[in-house]
This record gives sequence, C-alpha cells and structure tokens, in this order.
Amino acid sequence: MLIICNGAFKSGSSWLHAIVVELIAIKKINIFKVPIKYTNDINSPTTIIESRLIQFIENEDFALKNYLTKSHFLYDDTLKINFTDNIKILSIERDIRDAIVSHFFHIKNKYRLNLSFSVYYFLLGRYKSYEIMLFNLRCKKNIGDSNFFYFSDLKNNFEDTVTEIALVIGINNLSIRELTVIKEKTSLLSLREDLKSGNSKYYPSRRDDNWRLFREGKIGGWRYYFSKYQLKDINKIEKGYLSVFGKLIYLFLFSFRRRIFKIE
Repeated sequence: MLIICNGAFKSGSSWLHAIVVELIAIKKINIFKVPIKYTNDINSPTTIIESRLIQFIENEDFALKNYLTKSHFLYDDTLKINFTDNIKILSIERDIRDAIVSHFFHIKNKYRLNLSFSVYYFLLGRYKSYEIMLFNLRCKKNIGDSNFFYFSDLKNNFEDTVTEIALVIGINNLSIRELTVIKEKTSLLSLREDLKSGNSKYYPSRRDDNWRLFREGKIGGWRYYFSKYQLKDINKIEKGYLSVFGKLIYLFLFSFRRRIFKIE
C-alpha cells in the first residue's frame, strides 16, 4: 500500500501526515523506507516528489510493501493517474484565508522579513490564494472528495475525523486510549518540541528557531489581518476569478519558477 498525504501548502498536510505516522506506529504497521532516488531531500517527509511518482508506481512493489509520503501534488497529469486500490490518497483542505495568513508568517519567519500583511498579500498572497484554489479544485475534480478531510474538522472533532482517516488505510478498531495518544503526539506543542529536540524531519534546518514554522493553527485567525478589500479580492479568487495579468504573474511566480528551478 502507498499512502499519500496530500494538501496545498499551509493547509494541514503536515498535521495529516503526522496523524498517519502515529496511526501506523500504534497499529505496528510495517512501513518501508522509500528509496532516495524518488525525493530531492532525504530529510523531508516528502519521500516521493511529484515528478517521480509515476516512476515509483511503475518500479516499486507497493502491493506487498507499505510506503508513506507527504505531498503537495498539484498538476493535472499527476492527479489524472489511474490510481489502483492499493494507493490511498488522503487530502486535506483548510479555509483559504487562514492558509494565507499561515503562509504570510511562514515567509516572515523563514526569511526573517519585516513585512506587513498588506504588502505580503499584494506581492504574493493573492497569487498563493489562486494556487490553493487550483490545488483543491484539481484534486476534487480528478480524484474525488471521498477522502478529502478538513482542517476545521480535525480542530473541532478530532477523534471522529481521525477515525475516518484510519478507515481509509484499513484501520477500523481504534480505542479511545489510542485516539488520545494520537491527539497528544500530534498537538502543536508536541510537534514544536520534536523540532526543538531534533526528533522531527519537518522543516529540516540548522536554525534553532525552525519550530516557529509550526504556528498556532487557529480557525478564523484571518479576521485580524484581512481588510475589506482583501476579503473581497480573495473571495473572488476562491471562486476562480483572477485577471489575465494576475494569471501571468502567478505563472511566473509559481509555475515557471518551480519548473525552471525544479522546486517540488
């Protein structure tokens, strides 16, 4: 079985992956290490990058062995693959406004920028919003929404949502105690402490403050950042509207940059 934890950037894919890791550990499911040739960063939970997924599917025996990867698989060519029953894709979606605020702080903390939200949104955030919209739209169009989970459901109804996640990968007998352990080990505090202690592979860095890249994960925090104009703009983008000029900027900032520099 190949388990793919897929989500747009800053939409909860790290949390989803961490939950699956704990489910696997509790149920003692044997996970094989993905060969290094399928990733561009051996210290990352993204063990299979998008451009090498087909190669992995064609060459590896995931019918008899279990593999796990976190991903941000975006392109139609990837999502249109005829996935077999032993490939389990778990997708997660977050309120696009909260995802953008999280991305704002990610950029500030990672690059140590003294940047206002207004400047960020004008230069980058609105185009990131368009990408998140495209990501969710393409995932639901090509692979359906039956295995789509929501960040808000994990926040508001963790136990039931994790139980549903477990069912997708063939786990159907979670106890209350096991759910409690998973909740504790995947809490924001626990994930941050793992980064501080060097026990986590998320955001590998020599920086001592990389734990800051895991933020508070609140629902509705966007209310403290968006202006009325920005809200109107992002609502239009979420419905699929972006000017031709805006789409060209998006292609340059995200699509072309990723393909040219092989960022995955």
